[in-house]
Amino acid sequence: MEDVTKYDVAILGGGATGMATATHVRRCRDLSVVVISKDSHVSYSECGIPFKLAGKVQEFNDLIVRTPDFFDKMGIDILLETEAREIDLSEKMIKLEDRNIAFDKLVIATGGTHRIPSHLQQFLDLEGVFTLQTLSDGMKIEAALLSAENVVIIGAGAIGVEVAAGTTKRGIPTTLINRSPNILSKMLDADMSEIVRDYLTSIGVNLLTGEIPESIDGKEKAEHVVLSKEKIPADVVIISTGIAPETELAKKAGVWAGELGGLVVNDQLQARIGNDFSSDIFAGGDCCEVTDLVTSKKSLMQLAPVARRMATVIADNICGKGTTLGPVLGPSVYVAGDLLIGSVGLTSRKAKEEDINIATGYATGVTHSAIFSESSDIHIKLLFRERYLVGAQVIGRTGVKERIDSLAFMIKKKTTLDEMLTMETCYAPPVATVVDPLFYAVKDAYRNIWKEKDE
Repeated sequence: MEDVTKYDVAILGGGATGMATATHVRRCRDLSVVVISKDSHVSYSECGIPFKLAGKVQEFNDLIVRTPDFFDKMGIDILLETEAREIDLSEKMIKLEDRNIAFDKLVIATGGTHRIPSHLQQFLDLEGVFTLQTLSDGMKIEAALLSAENVVIIGAGAIGVEVAAGTTKRGIPTTLINRSPNILSKMLDADMSEIVRDYLTSIGVNLLTGEIPESIDGKEKAEHVVLSKEKIPADVVIISTGIAPETELAKKAGVWAGELGGLVVNDQLQARIGNDFSSDIFAGGDCCEVTDLVTSKKSLMQLAPVARRMATVIADNICGKGTTLGPVLGPSVYVAGDLLIGSVGLTSRKAKEEDINIATGYATGVTHSAIFSESSDIHIKLLFRERYLVGAQVIGRTGVKERIDSLAFMIKKKTTLDEMLTMETCYAPPVATVVDPLFYAVKDAYRNIWKEKDE
């Protein structure tokens, strides 16, 4: 007879959703909880890894939020470096290599897996070729960077940009290669992307856009990344071409996935099994699809704050509180060297894909009175649909996160352009200008809307 351990709640995945669900459940009810994770570590800041590679964080241990001892004291069992081989929903059983886990409630929080172009997958076994997702990945890259002479990063999404700025600032010659002409194309319009491009090149990043690497040269160790017309020297190659929902195990068990590849859930984050949503099977985090607040369509919002919100909803519903998630907006901010890059809601590209007519407003201003040395430029772009704010992008060295948070709240409250024209902001020379640059972006949108009417 196989060894079986029974738990009230079994959680697959030890990331933000999994661990936050576990602690929340234990705080609200005396239930037995187990977390099963393929990872070697638990409860750490994935978003902090690029800053360790940049030398802004001293030790990898500084990225660990909670140790296994913390969860042990809470009565949460954690199985690290453990892979679930099968989920049997009819028997309510998770099959591991050496035993089975029985459960009453199951939480699928398996996160994401790398989207690696098929023609590059064969080079993953080369020494010096890495992907970056886990703390262990970061440790391996850090060890390689200690003797690295040239770094090549494939993919100029948020992580690729952050790491490229960090390794360059660290003094290692770095090339950043991107398939699209525009970097950060999922969160920025082309004109805003150019601001980041100019910054990266100014600090020494060799930025190549509109390029698709053909292969990686080297017998046992990476030596070059091969493009159509040149070879780029590289003894460290980081492939950062996106994250796909990790759903294979769940789909084999009968959990539905949507058109975007993420698991289908209702507003209580119950997973869809057959034609119904199960009251005992939940899913959350990067492996799930959510509803976009602006478009009302399904979306993948693989962001830590969204994952934590989903954990609260799942835990509340396991504890019988009947909480719902609702549509998600997903504001984000990233830090590349000294530059802060924020975005929320629609981009012009997304609006075009959704056949949404928008008006835009743009402004460049400063963050402090010019008499203070801390003052720096800030760039703001706003997007309006039928006079309602639906998107914003902000880039600068200070004041970005706060503005994106405020603009996200305005989008949620369906704030109009006319209301934003009457907004009031505070002023003190060390921290602000008399007229906030945001107001000038609103005025620009107002002028553009009237210009379109006149035409």
